Amino acid sequence: MHSSVREANLRALLSDDSEVRSHVSELVEVYESILAEDVRGTRLAHMIDVVRPTQQTTDIAYDGKRLRESSLPDAILPVFTHFLSCKYQAFGAMDATEVSLRTQFLDKFSLQGVQYSTATCRARDSHIFFRPSQMSKLQACPEPGQITHIFVHSHAPDHCSPLASRGQIHHPSVYLCVRPYATLRPNIELNKIDQMYRQFGFAGGFLCRKEFASLVIIEPSSIISHIAVTPLHIYGHDLLHILPMDRVSSSLDRQNKRAHGEKFSTTSSCRHPSCTPKMLK
Repeated sequence: MHSSVREANLRALLSDDSEVRSHVSELVEVYESILAEDVRGTRLAHMIDVVRPTQQTTDIAYDGKRLRESSLPDAILPVFTHFLSCKYQAFGAMDATEVSLRTQFLDKFSLQGVQYSTATCRARDSHIFFRPSQMSKLQACPEPGQITHIFVHSHAPDHCSPLASRGQIHHPSVYLCVRPYATLRPNIELNKIDQMYRQFGFAGGFLCRKEFASLVIIEPSSIISHIAVTPLHIYGHDLLHILPMDRVSSSLDRQNKRAHGEKFSTTSSCRHPSCTPKMLK
């Protein structure tokens, strides 16, 4: 609260006093770009600088005035088409010609009061821990990744919409394009270090390669939390240390207990590399 008050006073001073602004003109642009940035995405400015559109759930909020009309990039269209095919598989597969290229892009949105942004907008708020959308919440192993695009799209062709089949109107939904971080390759030294982190559960985090896997599309409901990402250079390898944010980790812990009968750890029954390191004999 003290920080928010100080920021409000400074912004008022810069706005009202042209003499002060002239002396710090080179700093103003940088200051404004990082004013509301926070590694956890939970500053007060994030929660009040949004508009809740009536067509969204009460958990999601974004500034409707900042929507930018554009076309889906060629790299995203086939991934999004595959996502919709899986989501609406009961209505049959669809091809790219059935998905509208026109969409509206966002730089950021809030989910249950927490800010999430694209990498080009606020990099620290773009790192997330998420579940792959093509699996159920209890089956999917969480993965770390970075948000590259946030867009609002009118779902799918009318014949694929479950609401349309009931004669109801379906509204545009928010989707995220995410680049997952690549898991470690089999390596005795790196796997040992990875397990050193994992033995402490969420407090220790885990390692990933400093590379990206193939793009995926998810919905906001697939997000678990922010993550802290720290670059490391170990044994000649460029790696990332991934630490899920602790304020929401207990929720994931409970879900993993239900899914696997135990905590998220190196002994989890889930065999996905992001959940359990590969131990080499």
